[in-house]
Amino acid sequence: MSEDKNKLITHAEINWSDQSEPFSALFEDVYFNTEQGLNESLYVFIQGSNIQQRWLNSSGSFFSIAETGFGTGLNFLLTCLEFHKFRTANPEAKLQRLHFSSFEKYPLNKEDLHKALNRWPALKDFIKPLIEQYPLPLTGCHRITLDNFNITLDLWFGDVKETLPTVHHYNTGIFDCWYLDGFAPGKNPDMWSEQLFTQIAKTSKHQATIATFTAAGFVRRGLINAGFNMHKRKGYGKKREMLIGDFDRSVVNSQPCGPHYRAGKTSATESIAVIGGGIAGACITLALIKRGYKVSLYCKDAEFALGASGNQQGALYPLLNGSHDFLSQFFANSFLFARNYVLQTADFFPFAYDFSGLLQLYYDPSAAKKLDKILQAKLPEGLVCRKSAAQSDAIAAIDIGQQALFYPMAGWLSPKQMVNALFDKAKQSGNLTIHFNHKLDSFAQQQDHWRLDFASRSVKHDLLVLTTGFNTLQFKQSEALPLSAARGQVTHVPTNEKLGTLQVTLCHEGYLTPVNNQQHCMGATFKRHVTDEAFSQQEQADNKYKLAKCITDKDWVKQIDIEHQDANVGIRCTTRDHFPYAGALPDYQANKEFYQDAHKSVNPNDAPFHDNLFILTGLGSRGLCTAPLLAEMLAGQINKEPLPFSCSILNAMQGNRQWLNYLKKGKPLKF
Repeated sequence: MSEDKNKLITHAEINWSDQSEPFSALFEDVYFNTEQGLNESLYVFIQGSNIQQRWLNSSGSFFSIAETGFGTGLNFLLTCLEFHKFRTANPEAKLQRLHFSSFEKYPLNKEDLHKALNRWPALKDFIKPLIEQYPLPLTGCHRITLDNFNITLDLWFGDVKETLPTVHHYNTGIFDCWYLDGFAPGKNPDMWSEQLFTQIAKTSKHQATIATFTAAGFVRRGLINAGFNMHKRKGYGKKREMLIGDFDRSVVNSQPCGPHYRAGKTSATESIAVIGGGIAGACITLALIKRGYKVSLYCKDAEFALGASGNQQGALYPLLNGSHDFLSQFFANSFLFARNYVLQTADFFPFAYDFSGLLQLYYDPSAAKKLDKILQAKLPEGLVCRKSAAQSDAIAAIDIGQQALFYPMAGWLSPKQMVNALFDKAKQSGNLTIHFNHKLDSFAQQQDHWRLDFASRSVKHDLLVLTTGFNTLQFKQSEALPLSAARGQVTHVPTNEKLGTLQVTLCHEGYLTPVNNQQHCMGATFKRHVTDEAFSQQEQADNKYKLAKCITDKDWVKQIDIEHQDANVGIRCTTRDHFPYAGALPDYQANKEFYQDAHKSVNPNDAPFHDNLFILTGLGSRGLCTAPLLAEMLAGQINKEPLPFSCSILNAMQGNRQWLNYLKKGKPLKF
């Protein structure tokens, strides 16, 4: 799929029958039969795929289903119900988690979805979290988690013929089962093409099953040509026949992963070490524990979140651009997931947050030009829209006098409190061991494990994850990563009568948050290549100066008190292209040799990486937005699951990307 420009997503146009059946105006077909919808879905897809028996016989910890055509989500929700019944009846079964991926070109809007699903009270426990997390119409993958049921949904918005080829599928495939739904072949022939069947085959595991309501000859022949053994089965109700089949992966030529991600060579019974006690460490620890791993967390400090994650308040909003390219898609979809992640976590482990919105100000011509470009992407107004000066003042409840971009779903949260809440949640599993005051000095691979050396002792673990920010460069294996340090000081401002009325977070050259515990956060300075963490009175003044420069001649700005030393200093770890480094850590010396002729042509085979060594770093000042979904991606990679990003975005986060860029240009590498 060409992702060099924004792929706009259009909601489905729904007409409603007298019986409140949703009818597609575009495809002139119903989404489901009101009287028989549940029973038909159960017969065709659940029973047609022999799901319950396959779950019972499964030797894996998770089962992965894919579907063409999400529609109203009925197949997904019914599968959730059946999976919940299975786990309730078989609590000791090896299979503990369900992963469901669905591809939809014309998603229903949230209101139509809610209306369509209202008639299925048996599914209400699964409908509620789906509706709560249902995404805006943005291209790419939207991950929805039903953690109470150990179920994950990846909802891919876009044409399945374009999106499915961008799904990373390893050499062994990723899907155990396919539901071919969508509208009837006669109504929507693009969903039943040989091109699509070939892509379905590439992503299918050996002996993956496939089921569909149609028995059309060209569908049967196309699936056979793709490698499926197809059979006819009695159709549901008055339908004479339907198709079921299973896949022979030996007919698929496995391609090298190339620059894409590696799975870890481990299993859920082995131990994992996570280094770092900030937002990245907290998110990956929880994601791994959710998948059944035992995790040992090593933190160099005496408590969590003493570094860049230690601010009292931080802004949560996406980094967007006018073309909505890979970078913008990455941040937009990560933001939607992060917002749901915060809400779900805070429900059970409360911490301070407020999603009342965020205003990004048109404070000078340069800022105005940049912000106007964002609007050119024609993104949903539920994500970002422009407000007049009067509207901005009304939203903020304070005198600003400027136009702004408004992010209605954005806001602020307490990073420090969130990190502690995530670790509290992880501790509930009994599978987390925490070691404070453990600064990792070095590590080395010994046979099939990693030896970690601390000042007082050495330990062994099967798999190692580094979430060590700029300190990542202190280790021999990762010293060549092109990371940069950026010191940031956030000023804690005492509230007053006027400032206390501020209702939303303001972003300008810095940011200013609404009141929390009688304080506001104002910041932050950005000192490149500075790692000194000492308090600076000058930077207190710098933070106020930036605000006063951007919001001029306002008494409430002049009254802000900075004559104190109440602040937080952190060292952000940044990258040149704003993408983080997330995934298997590449072997630097081996990559130099592997790509030695890159100035002529790039080696298409798998690049060398360290076994069972992973990184999550370079999040810059956007860790609150990206860490939750990056952790899901990284844990999924380790567990060899479907990943919530397209291959293009995965490649953009590879640790060897800058090295390869230099080598392609014939430039020497530093080390």
